[in-house]
Amino acid sequence: MGDYTKLASMMANHAEAAIFRRFDTLNIKNLLYMQAELVDLEDQLYDIESQDKKSRNRNKVLFSSSVQTLRKSASTRDNDQWMKYKKVQEKMHAYNDALLQYLSLRKVAKPTSNDVKVLRDWLEQDTGGALFLKGIENTTWKANEDFLSLDPEQAGRDSLTRLINQKLVPWYHRRWGYRSKPSSSAEWDGVWDYHKDKLEKIANGISTLLAALLPSISILILYFVSKPASRLITISLFSVVFSLILTTVSAAKRVEVFAATTA
Repeated sequence: MGDYTKLASMMANHAEAAIFRRFDTLNIKNLLYMQAELVDLEDQLYDIESQDKKSRNRNKVLFSSSVQTLRKSASTRDNDQWMKYKKVQEKMHAYNDALLQYLSLRKVAKPTSNDVKVLRDWLEQDTGGALFLKGIENTTWKANEDFLSLDPEQAGRDSLTRLINQKLVPWYHRRWGYRSKPSSSAEWDGVWDYHKDKLEKIANGISTLLAALLPSISILILYFVSKPASRLITISLFSVVFSLILTTVSAAKRVEVFAATTA
């Protein structure tokens, strides 16, 4: 029988399955509400400041040029501006924290579609979650797409590794891998575990092979091209192929790919 303890154990032992909702709409709605509150508080504060500047009370006039005088007014009847400022300060602090927290969430990598499918399948399997989620909780990982992954390796994977994880491994599993015995641990029964280090070795092997073959092939082809115009076209084509392969087999940024291609 499944429960949250079993789900937590499975996620802890399979980082790629540690998928959580980011609640984009709720987070943005919360920021919009807090922003609206601040707009209202800002208007109220400026209105009080304007009235205090026009006041016949000398201390109130000094509020705009002396923070000490303003702060000391907290214990008097003329503390409207100070108390309103403290409300603004409290709300501003919460607003800034919420902004930075959501910005941090946006930087967390998304899970692959295959990882989401694996989690959904596990939740439905009799040997996995066994449909233990009831009511509205049952929709958590279903129709929503605002997911983030707690797998620390998710963001650093290059395109080739992602291609192997999302396409090659599922293809292999559907044809041959399912015949092997899945993990026997009761906490994550029904999950087949393909070790990441082996997948990375495959990706590194392909990268090394391409790095060795591409220059040799380009030199060999150029040897048989005699016309200058044809040589220039061939060199241009190989530059395009090189940049595409570099983008696929590495996690290089666009500027790094550009620099390597033009070198």
